[in-house]
Amino acid sequence: MTDRLLYDIHVQVLAFLHDDRISLYNCALVDRNFNNAASKVLYRRVCYSPEYRHVLDLKDRGVLEKNSMLKAACTPHHAPLVIELEISGYISTRPPSLFNLGATIANAIQKFVNLSKIMFCPVTFHGELFVQSLELLPKISNLQELAVNPSCTGDRTCHLLTRIESLRRLTLDSPGRLILDALPEWLGRLSPGLLGLHLKDNCGSITPGVLKSFVPHVIDHLRELTLGLSYSLQDEDVFTFLSQLPLLERLQLQHYLQLRTPKTIPKLMRLKYFAADYLPAFDKREVVALCRWVKWVISSSPIEHVCLIRGDQDPDTIHIPFDSLIDHLATKHASTLRILDFKEAYVSVKGMKSLLHRCNHLEEVYVAARIHVLVGTSYSLLYVED
Repeated sequence: MTDRLLYDIHVQVLAFLHDDRISLYNCALVDRNFNNAASKVLYRRVCYSPEYRHVLDLKDRGVLEKNSMLKAACTPHHAPLVIELEISGYISTRPPSLFNLGATIANAIQKFVNLSKIMFCPVTFHGELFVQSLELLPKISNLQELAVNPSCTGDRTCHLLTRIESLRRLTLDSPGRLILDALPEWLGRLSPGLLGLHLKDNCGSITPGVLKSFVPHVIDHLRELTLGLSYSLQDEDVFTFLSQLPLLERLQLQHYLQLRTPKTIPKLMRLKYFAADYLPAFDKREVVALCRWVKWVISSSPIEHVCLIRGDQDPDTIHIPFDSLIDHLATKHASTLRILDFKEAYVSVKGMKSLLHRCNHLEEVYVAARIHVLVGTSYSLLYVED
């Protein structure tokens, strides 16, 4: 068997270990073929994410440790393999004159010639940490996906960020007023290539007027959208905005309880994936309102994947059945539904039976349920043959 064929086989097998760094490292020590194949998987995604420190180290100048993955990725052998770069975690807030990590990251970006996805989302940082890197990004011809948080949207970085063009997906975590004011003009330059716009986490600065300013720049091409929590937006504002995006295929929204029923219900005829972030529900009224809200969004869609994401992971939360949503999915979307990911959302035995009886194309189901929910009829329905 030729070395090239061995390499191709090894790459395919080792791809299943893409999240298991230790196993990939051990595979790289076997022989040359394993080393080349494991390196391709291991260095495809490079992450630098320092842990939290209780005490500020005044001797730390931002020099990478000897065993740092980012440092190893900068070698001539590994640099061409890097496709994704993530900078996150707790980074020193000291200025560049005392902390040289910003220059190190910029130097690494210059070496990663095949870089196509970048994530700059540290928890702590200095406002000028990414200045040098942002100056380089417009020159990266392969860059398709960019995710940033306030570390790149401040007074010293926002104007550099908006110079970047040719993106396919843009993620802004907790976007502030400054970047939102510049975003419509930036979207105009990114279109029609931009397919995904993801505004995550704290989106309190997004108002109905901000959403309206996006429409001319995304109406003809946007296929993916995320909107985080903004109490400035009513369901009517969000649904009116969604109604002007006929090509949407993937959508994630934040739900919060509202008393006013929207007059506009979006008809998303291409929507296949919908994720709803929500706060814990403590009574039946809140659960019914959430289920009704999800049904409004997906009612006209050939939905394949529905995901509910609860913000609070407290295991002691009261379990109230989401059966009204289950009944809707089993009745209206049985022919298209493939993945149901309810996570902590509770489903009764009756609801589970209805789901499995009608949705014959289900491939994956994640729900909170009683221990005996699959006993009897429900269990047997898992093995129904076409």
